[in-house]
Amino acid sequence: MVTTTDLRDLSRELADSKVLSVYLDTRLNDPAQRFTGRATLTAALRAARAQIEDDVDRILFDRAADAAYRVLPPPDDLWSAPGWVAFVTSDGVRHAGWLPVRPTSIAAWRDGPVVAPYLRALKQQRAVAVALVDSRSARLFRYVGGKLEALDTLVPVPEEPLGERETTSSRNGRSVPAPRGALATEGAERRRRTAFQRLASVLALRLGQLAEPDGWILIAGTPAWSRAAMETLPRHLRERALLSPTLGHSAAEEQIASEAKRAASALRAVHGQRLLADVLETAGAQGPAAIGMRSVEAALAVRAVEVLLLSPAFISDAPLEAETMVRAALAGGTAIEVLSGHAAAHLDRVAGGIGARLRFAVAEIPAIVLISLDVRPDDGGGRTRLDNPPYKDYPSRDNKDATSRSTLPIEGTFAGRTETDLAVRDRRVTRAGGLSPAPARLRRAHI
Repeated sequence: MVTTTDLRDLSRELADSKVLSVYLDTRLNDPAQRFTGRATLTAALRAARAQIEDDVDRILFDRAADAAYRVLPPPDDLWSAPGWVAFVTSDGVRHAGWLPVRPTSIAAWRDGPVVAPYLRALKQQRAVAVALVDSRSARLFRYVGGKLEALDTLVPVPEEPLGERETTSSRNGRSVPAPRGALATEGAERRRRTAFQRLASVLALRLGQLAEPDGWILIAGTPAWSRAAMETLPRHLRERALLSPTLGHSAAEEQIASEAKRAASALRAVHGQRLLADVLETAGAQGPAAIGMRSVEAALAVRAVEVLLLSPAFISDAPLEAETMVRAALAGGTAIEVLSGHAAAHLDRVAGGIGARLRFAVAEIPAIVLISLDVRPDDGGGRTRLDNPPYKDYPSRDNKDATSRSTLPIEGTFAGRTETDLAVRDRRVTRAGGLSPAPARLRRAHI
């Protein structure tokens, strides 16, 4: 499975190439269903091919489809993971592999790979650093992609000997004995706590390394010592850490993996709620934040977005807009968070499923359209028609009268604006005329 960096590089490399993107839901509840994977792929490819009008384009698609069939895992292997993905060009397979989440089964043929559905899988790849702590040691594990890896065990660093100490009477030149020293048990307890502090300091550094750059931390073991280890973590790591009250120091690996999975889900939910609350509060104070598709689109155009927030519903209900937003974010080095649970539902309610934390405030929304459009020639009435035009008022997805797939005529204006200058590869759309010589794909428009 690829990382965010790999996905960004792949998206840039194939941006100008026709790519067949295939996502399959391979979660099976019945052994007899293991033969349905190929049928699902065939149905998705048939639907994608039916939308292709150009003969040359159809030939390239058929080559890519044949390569997708060849790389599809055999029926008995379809139990391996909940999902499967492949990015294929007419020259061959560029990426194929299992997904840790269940995607919607689709096949899409377009310029560049469809990467937005991949984001849900990427968040599952965040590592969980696990430490099982007692007073004498810390057992370390790393959980990622559903697999638990046992690492080393940390022990306290031995204290350097201080040599023979002078007695109080010899140091002060007195023969009067000093006050009674601590009991042996008190001294042993003090030495044990001192040794644990040294262990906790080393543990904090190691957990920070294992959880970088954006992973999670789970601390468990003996209650008193695990709490002490949690308090030793620096603040930026404590925000990504969870203390388990049930997982013991000698827990089996199956228990550790189950608890790590639960911890990752809980920490993702808390992290998403914290991010969303920060974005909404900052946007309400007119600070560097954006909510809603129009504001986020404008911020992405000037590369002002630091973190892009999306909901799963936005990705599935508005795939064209989501794909364009994700590509722009990847191109600008923007972090992308797909929220889940209550945070995702709240983002849908208040912002249509999309928001952003900005690097700097965008004082004025520029009239820049990032959404990919299909530009058709003159319809015979002196008017140019655009398939999938940008929203005029950016209504919510619940507005059935304004969908992302509508076809609107324009005459001398574009989305309610008067000055039109559409960059359509190497051609231009005139203000009141048609497009010459043939349909083209609008990649970016400045209006």
